[in-house]
Amino acid sequence: MKTILVVDDEERIRSVYVKVLQREGFYVLEAATASDANDLLLENPVDLILLDINMIEVDGTVLYEIAKTFYQKTKVIVSSVYSLEDQKKLVKGAADYYDKSDSIKVLVQKVNAIMCPNENR
Repeated sequence: MKTILVVDDEERIRSVYVKVLQREGFYVLEAATASDANDLLLENPVDLILLDINMIEVDGTVLYEIAKTFYQKTKVIVSSVYSLEDQKKLVKGAADYYDKSDSIKVLVQKVNAIMCPNENR
């Protein structure tokens, strides 16, 4: 089973993402901070990170750099209220970008395209 780590400081958003992605058949971990996310990454192999940019303490751009350096096989979808253009400027090289104002269906399509590229969903 493929594993996704949802990193967002908003509990409501994490909860929605977790429920939706579990229904899609993924094992989902969640973290409210970059520090908690890093701890989970150290303990669990993760296939994909859904990463918020604007978080308290350490923002998502720092966690992205850590993931890119130490967890090179882990893909990242940036999930933010910033426009897609701004996300691409702030976090260069992510597997994909998701604007939180889009529907959750768009997020699921992006996740499935990365996690299950050979399946028609």
